[in-house]
Amino acid sequence: MATTTFNEPAPAAAPKVGNHKLAWWLAAGLVGADIGTSVFYGTGVLFPHVGFAAPFFIFAVAVCMWLFKTTYQEGCSVSPLNGGAYTMVLQTVGRRAALVVGSLTILSYLATAVVSALSGALYLSSLSSVAWPAGMIVAVAAVPVVLFAGLNLFGLKESTTLVFGIAAFHFVTLIAMDVYGLFLAFTHGAHWERLFTGFGGLGLHAIVIAFASAFLGITGFESAAQIVEEIEGPTSRSIRRIYLTIVLLVSFTGPVSSLLCMVLLSDADIEKYKSAFLSGLAVHEGGSPMLYLLVTNACLTLFAAVNTAFAGATGLMSTMGKQGNLPSVVLRQWTHRFAALKGFPFIALPFAGLCLVMLVAFPGNVDRLGEVYGMAFLGVMVAYCGGVVLLRLNQPTKVARAPWVSRWTVGWKGTPVPLAPILGGSILLAAELVLLATANQARDLGLQLFLIVLIVMAYYRLGQVETRMLRVPDLRLGIGRYHGMDTLPSLPTYVVCTASLKPQVLVSEISHILKRHGEDIEIILFHAEEQQGAQDVIAEGLERLISQRLEAFYEDRHLILSAKVLPGNLVEVLPEYAKSRPIERIFISTGHDAESSEALREHLSGETGLEVVRLNVQDLPKGPGVWYSQWVQERRYS
Repeated sequence: MATTTFNEPAPAAAPKVGNHKLAWWLAAGLVGADIGTSVFYGTGVLFPHVGFAAPFFIFAVAVCMWLFKTTYQEGCSVSPLNGGAYTMVLQTVGRRAALVVGSLTILSYLATAVVSALSGALYLSSLSSVAWPAGMIVAVAAVPVVLFAGLNLFGLKESTTLVFGIAAFHFVTLIAMDVYGLFLAFTHGAHWERLFTGFGGLGLHAIVIAFASAFLGITGFESAAQIVEEIEGPTSRSIRRIYLTIVLLVSFTGPVSSLLCMVLLSDADIEKYKSAFLSGLAVHEGGSPMLYLLVTNACLTLFAAVNTAFAGATGLMSTMGKQGNLPSVVLRQWTHRFAALKGFPFIALPFAGLCLVMLVAFPGNVDRLGEVYGMAFLGVMVAYCGGVVLLRLNQPTKVARAPWVSRWTVGWKGTPVPLAPILGGSILLAAELVLLATANQARDLGLQLFLIVLIVMAYYRLGQVETRMLRVPDLRLGIGRYHGMDTLPSLPTYVVCTASLKPQVLVSEISHILKRHGEDIEIILFHAEEQQGAQDVIAEGLERLISQRLEAFYEDRHLILSAKVLPGNLVEVLPEYAKSRPIERIFISTGHDAESSEALREHLSGETGLEVVRLNVQDLPKGPGVWYSQWVQERRYS
């Protein structure tokens, strides 16, 4: 294993989306472009249920966002890997549950892109005195999908820079409208009495439905966790800045804009603009010029949210491709042909194609699709909250190494468990259940779309497993007293992570372990391979080496030798494999970069909760390797 080199410190496991890290403020713009769109529809969704009390519910959700800020800040600090809820569930529950969460997340990003594109086109059509036909709305909605698909071919940073400018324009416009609206309310009078009149007449059923519906306004909160590896470090500080900025902006603009719509608009305007209250507020504050400015703002921001979907899907799908849950083709790039194309074309282009198909299939179902993607995102956030709690309970060593964790905890069997994800996840779960029970049409449509995505992914994953079982079965070979046994016993197990097929190197390592830990043990030669085509080659090479050479070389020793090759990156698949069987100790190579290999050792130790030892082959006794070479020569000429 002396030839193994680890050039990147753990946990740099997932592929880079582009060659340069994103500044935290660019990432904040990416998230803000999605979650910031809630101001355009939040009040309109709530008004039929709670009337003039809508601002109170939007304010309640803004308060809850601080719980989610703490939750995501801890999750990204403890596990700074791309994939969001998918990665969190993979680390704490397992691959099957992660596959479900991954399918749900992909559905949410598809729905996000389609709903945002259609909504932006509808906002733009509102400036026309003639109603646009459905075909024209779909054509306009296709523009941002195609545009951002093209920009994402150049990498994440290129598209995100444009989105940041749109997000900045969005929030500056809203803040200016809100400040001027507050000035008008306090100097020219307002209908303040409406708020309390509306709140006092609410029934329990309306309150529950409205509170659940209000959480549709936080969709997009997950996006930064999908690309955490692409954000400039230190990760904990950057994530804190991103979510602090977003929560402060949305906590102000959301409730205040809703409040001003309720107290400044006349009864006639309330009726006229009940499906687009912010447009009515713009007309009230600045007439037609302000309306045009607001519609332009809404159109651009909704179109920018399409890119948030592309970025989130890229971070998630590239991570899933690394782990064998999606075809490895999604990881291919065109950089070797065109240096400027740093993105992932086999993610961006198929994603854009699916979005265009959905645009054509659901041109008149914007509201229904909006509820679908809201429910999907809530489910994803519930999974993330649960993952953060399970990290505290099941992986305390990893948590102890994190640069930041929440101090607001409650004890559970001697372990401090964070309250923020417990409270936030419980609230989101309640909202999710209410929406599933009440939004029947959206629930049915969402379930159908979700099952389609899940079935496709499960079919692919099952095919991977079947292929692996048929073509490259794992080898487990008994040597010495274990030779010829029909059923091999369970022995103390030691894992040697290898990227080398050099027999002298492996003999040196195996002999060192036998000398240190004695016989009657099992030694697993473990390899994680990211390139699909190389997996079979490595697996077959290890199996031939063990069965044709090492079995005979160690025939006088008593042990079990095994080979295990899994698709994916070492820092991702080894912790998952460690959950499947008891392991005494893990060995890795020092490689050529001692600092990086030490970072890898610490990361694997934290992930698995096991002792991880670095082996420097140069420091191991040379005798076993020399004896092996002589033994091979003797066999060759005998």
